[in-house]
Amino acid sequence: MTAQHPSPPFDAWLWMQAWSETWCAGLDPAGAGQRLRARRLARLIDATLRDSPFYRQRHPGAHELADFRPVSKAELMAHFDDWATDRRITRAAAQAFVADPERIADAWLGHYLLWTSSGTSGEPGVFVQDARSLAAYDAIDALRLRGAGPGQASLGSWGARQRFAFVGATGGHFAGLVSMERLRRLVPAALAPEIRVFSVLEPLRDVAQALQAQQPSVLITYPSCAAALARLQEVGQLRLALEEVWMGGEQLSAEQRQQIQAAFGCPVRNNYGASEFFTIAWECAHGELHLNDDWLVLEPVDERLQPLPVGEMSHSTLLTNLANLTQPLLRYQLGDRVRRVAERCSCGSAFPLIEVQGRADDTLRLRDAQHRPVTILPLALETAIEEGAHVTQFQALCGSDGDSIELRFEAAVGDARAAFTQSRRALAAFLAHHGVSGTRISMSAAEPLRQRASGKLRRVVVLPAAPVRRKPPSRAPTRR
Repeated sequence: MTAQHPSPPFDAWLWMQAWSETWCAGLDPAGAGQRLRARRLARLIDATLRDSPFYRQRHPGAHELADFRPVSKAELMAHFDDWATDRRITRAAAQAFVADPERIADAWLGHYLLWTSSGTSGEPGVFVQDARSLAAYDAIDALRLRGAGPGQASLGSWGARQRFAFVGATGGHFAGLVSMERLRRLVPAALAPEIRVFSVLEPLRDVAQALQAQQPSVLITYPSCAAALARLQEVGQLRLALEEVWMGGEQLSAEQRQQIQAAFGCPVRNNYGASEFFTIAWECAHGELHLNDDWLVLEPVDERLQPLPVGEMSHSTLLTNLANLTQPLLRYQLGDRVRRVAERCSCGSAFPLIEVQGRADDTLRLRDAQHRPVTILPLALETAIEEGAHVTQFQALCGSDGDSIELRFEAAVGDARAAFTQSRRALAAFLAHHGVSGTRISMSAAEPLRQRASGKLRRVVVLPAAPVRRKPPSRAPTRR
């Protein structure tokens, strides 16, 4: 690559070490896996307290993980310049880098990969991935992404013959997009799979046409997008011969899984990950999520951020990334609802089982000028507002008839009227690009609706149709 586009970071020695350790942990998760976990945790705590001013000042005298108080994304972003163990890393320099979409997957400061998270929690994040964490993510995906056992082909050997189609958020340094671009630029052409990237912000019919032309063997996208494409496959508007569908980023429902499997006739592989740790859990052949607990610590907690016993669904979750020594995350508030499952999986793996209640927003069914249906994916709508209006703390409520969208803003938004003006402009342009016509966009001063059980905020919600009230039958007047 040129000096303007330095090659993505890759350390061959760290990659081989991570690959061998991940393979060994897969053979003996309760033994070798836990010994590796303990060694990595001790190394992380030592490096963090020695080289991170933020953690050192916040936790004087800390020795064990329990000594660290839970920390939020907002706190870390506010203390960004004192967070990393490499003192060259500053928020201003990182944000200047990610502001340029042409530099996606370029090495930053010669050693690092940068990617950004969405503002679902109200605070967009910028995350620095060092060569050690990238090696860990590579090894996990190569050996566990497809639910393969130690004797099966890893992703590296299996993927060389494949045509990958990635349908996701583009235009920014998002983790999925950066990872796909890094793979494209690092793997030698003779071994690399064909990789095509499609924007989830584009109209679904355009995405379907592009996929039809490529004829991928592997589709990588969000559950809502895969389900929408499956509907097109069912009615004959799309004809793909897929070998596998990989999904993440949203909650995968049982109905979506069944629909996607039936439409495409291939295995569906679900994974749980985040910008803070790329692959937190992988799905085995039995459809269960197994925690990569040799590389991370995941603590389900209640409303007071206190640990919960196995079997209880959490209010939130604390994540400790054991791979990243440059931008350490110890007991980081991830926000997802997770339950640790006590039973051993019937697949035979000793990696712990978890259940996750993640993002589960609604897909919108709007109409164009000819009253034909137009599918709007929730993550696409969210991204359009976040990127176009730079507003993150909002909720879009859509009427069941598709004629109206009401925007609500959280109390933390200082000027709700200005936020609405910006969001309305971005949303109107997005809907027009999709051919939507006649949908009114309004603002409400009411608080966003929250889920009853968890109190969590769903960003895109289709309101149920109001029940039809029938007049009681008229009675004939009685004679006296």
